[in-house]
Amino acid sequence: MSAQSYDTFVLAFSDPTSNSPNPQRARINANSSFELFDDSHIRTLSSNNGGGDIEGLLYVPTLQQFDPCVNASAQYVPNNVTRLSNLPQAEYVYIAFAPWISAACTKSYLAAAQGITAFMFYVPDNGTTIPPPVNDETWDLHDGGQWKAHYRFPVYAIPGTEGAATMQQLAQYSGNSSNDEISAILSEVQFDQSDYVRLYTSFGTTGSNNLPTLWAFLLIVLGIVLLLIGATSVSMHYFQRRHRRALQRRVENGEVDLETLGIKRSHRIPPEEIEKLPTYIYIPTNDTPNEVNRAQFSELSSETAAENHTFFSQSSCTICLEDFIPKATEVRSLPCHHIYHPQCIDPHLASRSSRCPVCMAQVLPTKNEPITNAMVRAERRLRERQRMHGGSADGIDGTWWITNFRRQLERGRRVFSAPDTTSGTTQPTRSQIEMNAVGGRTVSSPMPAASNRTAAEMSGPQTEADEVRPPAADVNARRERMRRRLSRMRGPERTLEDEEAERWARMPRWRRAVGTMFPGFR
Repeated sequence: MSAQSYDTFVLAFSDPTSNSPNPQRARINANSSFELFDDSHIRTLSSNNGGGDIEGLLYVPTLQQFDPCVNASAQYVPNNVTRLSNLPQAEYVYIAFAPWISAACTKSYLAAAQGITAFMFYVPDNGTTIPPPVNDETWDLHDGGQWKAHYRFPVYAIPGTEGAATMQQLAQYSGNSSNDEISAILSEVQFDQSDYVRLYTSFGTTGSNNLPTLWAFLLIVLGIVLLLIGATSVSMHYFQRRHRRALQRRVENGEVDLETLGIKRSHRIPPEEIEKLPTYIYIPTNDTPNEVNRAQFSELSSETAAENHTFFSQSSCTICLEDFIPKATEVRSLPCHHIYHPQCIDPHLASRSSRCPVCMAQVLPTKNEPITNAMVRAERRLRERQRMHGGSADGIDGTWWITNFRRQLERGRRVFSAPDTTSGTTQPTRSQIEMNAVGGRTVSSPMPAASNRTAAEMSGPQTEADEVRPPAADVNARRERMRRRLSRMRGPERTLEDEEAERWARMPRWRRAVGTMFPGFR
């Protein structure tokens, strides 16, 4: 800690080893003793300090008997100068004082100092100005400055004239009551003749005594704030993770369908996987099977043909709304047993969704994708909205969804069902209910070819099925009108992922950082 001033004065104090319960001390008036105050001619050579007050009784360290510096400093240090042995050994702190003669003698004095709070040097050159700067060669001890780190106390320098005067006063106030001046001082302050009269020095530093305490307080407050921020961030991430895992389990158990609710983007099916789905010649369920029909099925899909795919109760393609021609139209069957024109369902599976347009069942099993915090919040909002409509709080598919699904049916929406091999009836599934509850999103695809008949079929003899087939121009016009109507009904398909990405891109950087640290504050 750098010093701005120093004050050296005569202090009378009682013997701490006496039986007096209250040790006494008194500063002697400068008119009858010595006092030196300087606030402009002190140099800080080393600022090591623990942060406490820098003050204490002044003394000169005692060198080793055979140290050559004893003779070198004899002309500057009187024989009767105050030594550590002339001071009480308890209750007080000390400040060492010595002349800066040479690098070797300075090291000897530094090593001889014991139990001090600071060391004050002076250059015996009778100078009256402030000592040289710290980087001056006068203060070079030829060790690269390591002495400053080795000795854990501050080191100061004062002008030569002030140092010499202080050294003479240390010799004056070093004895006991046998000294007439000391005896007079003790009598003046009504102290016992066995008490002490010594020089006391106090340094005025750049900061007050409360500065270290203030810094410690600020550091403690900062640590507490950082701890609270870290604990809050960790807690929010922990609870968000629990919510994501809970939603993931409900999705895996089939309780919630994020894709149907518009929260999660639909998957796409590669073309090679679409080609593996079986294709058949359409035959209604009221037709009687025969060996010729079975042979036709085997030619189209010999590996995947099965008895339950042979006859279908669905009479038209729900994408283009064109009726199937019995024993002529080629259809592709999905695992849910709904059938479509290949030219209608293939683009849908490849570019729009991996789900059946009617029942929203997955065509292929999908891998579990990570659930995001945005998905958790959106699903929670949907549940709250569902509770407001009086539905069940256990899932998204409460009674309100069923009521909405029935209203969609009453409005004339065409929903075709696959044949039920067990009971003969088809009930709306959870996915169907969610599909209608979210908004009745309708799927459209590129239009199929104008006609399913080949050139050979058109040139061949007319059959009963050909007689009821509508003209090609009517079929194209019907498909075009249906495509436009579905496009208007469908509108732009935006998922929660798209909205979240756009909102995140519009955020400033500081909002992104806060959202990353505290996911609940997005």
